[in-house]
Amino acid sequence: MITLSEASEKFFTYLSSERHLSDRTVDTYRTGLRVFGTFLSDSLNITEIEKISTAHIRMFIVEMNRQGKKPSSVDTWLSSVRSLYRFLTFKQIVADDPSLAVSGLKIPHRLPSFFRDDQMSFLLDQTTTEGTVKNEQEDLFLSKRDHAMLELLYSSGLRVSELVGLDLNRVFLDDLTVKVLGKGRKERIVPMGEVAVAAIEEYLKLRELYAASGENALFINVQGRRTTARNVAMRLRVYAETHGFSGRIHPHKMRHSFATVMVSNSKDVRAVQDMLGHEKLSTTQIYTHSDITSLCRVYRTAHPRDAMNKGNSPVPEQEQP
Repeated sequence: MITLSEASEKFFTYLSSERHLSDRTVDTYRTGLRVFGTFLSDSLNITEIEKISTAHIRMFIVEMNRQGKKPSSVDTWLSSVRSLYRFLTFKQIVADDPSLAVSGLKIPHRLPSFFRDDQMSFLLDQTTTEGTVKNEQEDLFLSKRDHAMLELLYSSGLRVSELVGLDLNRVFLDDLTVKVLGKGRKERIVPMGEVAVAAIEEYLKLRELYAASGENALFINVQGRRTTARNVAMRLRVYAETHGFSGRIHPHKMRHSFATVMVSNSKDVRAVQDMLGHEKLSTTQIYTHSDITSLCRVYRTAHPRDAMNKGNSPVPEQEQP
């Protein structure tokens, strides 16, 4: 018999070596299966994969819910279990998949948070370190770099991991395109706007003063090495908080903002899907919420029987006697 732990390790190796998923994604699966395995061993004294039944997986969902775990977390853990069994049946390690008949918890539908156009424009114009570093040259370098990074994030809808993973030879300023290595090591070519190109050109004038020998990363830190996703998130948060933005500020919010404005203005969901690198169209369709917002605004200002439009409807002329 093969244990759940042994089966999981085979699964993680497959995700890394054959699917080429990122370490972060593999860690998400690892966490889910660790929680599942702990429940089985501690509560049911089960460690072998062949002994796990549909009832046991349902008991896991019920127990996690009883403990007050977030529905989104439980759903992610259940997804890890399902993915494990898809792998095991595909590799013919097990014959049956007990997770097929298990339903997850109902998760409230949440629309992605995004910046409005005016907020985005204001934020992109505020990327200056304003003397917070030790000398003027370093201050200028960081300001130009941060401005270029944020402009590119919003211009092309990149994931922050895709942004920091860019090399110099993957950015084509003359063609206004960037070649991105996305999830699953899948490449795609994404357009970028002229404002982003101009910001990158300004940054590149200073990059050579800091770049370490042989460093090919587009965006580097003051030590001359590739900057990190955590650093990008920290810099964005500093700019946002300094200028009065509230709520949770993170680089992915800029990706949401890009997707929202592109879907709203172009109405071409499939084109936006390609630019974002989404495998499923349904993932991109969540951004059609902006169209609903526009429709509601039109309704509120146009319909004569809506409360917000009282007094704006035309008054019929009185008939002449």
